[in-house]
Amino acid sequence: MTTVHSIQTVGFLSVLLTLLLVLAVALLRLAALPLACAVLVLDGAADLASRPLSLPAPVPQEEAR
Repeated sequence: MTTVHSIQTVGFLSVLLTLLLVLAVALLRLAALPLACAVLVLDGAADLASRPLSLPAPVPQEEAR
């Protein structure tokens, strides 16, 4: 079935809407990859920020005098 035959069968508007839907899905899939990379970077930054601070060991009271 060619494009011309499908246009004649189902109508021009239906084929146009289908092509626009396919184009929208393709664009959203292309936009999802950089967003996923940004999420991974932000997740790594959140892991880094949530680590506990390394504090020096407290000095025992007997040695402090």
